[in-house]
Amino acid sequence: MRLWLRFLVALAMVASGIVAAWVYVNREALGRQWMAYRVGKAADFAEARRAIQWFETGADRDARLRELVDKWGRGNARFDLYLARYVGSAECSEALRKSFSLGLAWQEGLLPRWAHYWCWRAAQEPDRQIEEILTYTDMLDATKEPLTEITWREILDLQAIFYLSGQPKWAERLAPGNWRDRYRQWRESRPARPLDVRKPAKPLPDWEGPVPE
Repeated sequence: MRLWLRFLVALAMVASGIVAAWVYVNREALGRQWMAYRVGKAADFAEARRAIQWFETGADRDARLRELVDKWGRGNARFDLYLARYVGSAECSEALRKSFSLGLAWQEGLLPRWAHYWCWRAAQEPDRQIEEILTYTDMLDATKEPLTEITWREILDLQAIFYLSGQPKWAERLAPGNWRDRYRQWRESRPARPLDVRKPAKPLPDWEGPVPE
């Protein structure tokens, strides 16, 4: 074998070893990225749900949830729809809802995207649902127990409402521990007129085609 050919073979072997070592060191991160890819490529919600549930397990669950939430709003509308639907389902953990809620402040445009989806999936006209939620939240705020907290699912409702009312600043980093003060400040600053919010025709602003089952 010629010298230059031996050199190329040796170089290829070294490069293969480096790649193999890199894959081994980053195998957990690569696994998380692959599972996120599977969510976005799922043919229906049932398939996507199984992939999302993988992120809710394992010793590295916190890292898995960060990876999952970080992909939301990055250009894959199907992924966004599946994850938003799962976040609103009874199967979703509070840990994932917390990660998703806090993630809405990481990138400009995520909060209005969530508010759009929230209006689309509302069980009734969004303005009516908003008033029902506000009536319930007013009741909680009026309780004498100062440590009353609400769930992350309710936090996500309020974040959408704050944005839709034109007061998105109160939605950033909203949490069960600070909701009461934020809610009262929002109440004082919101317009006196009722919100006029209509249900959009598609689940996300950039959605194209039929909505998968």
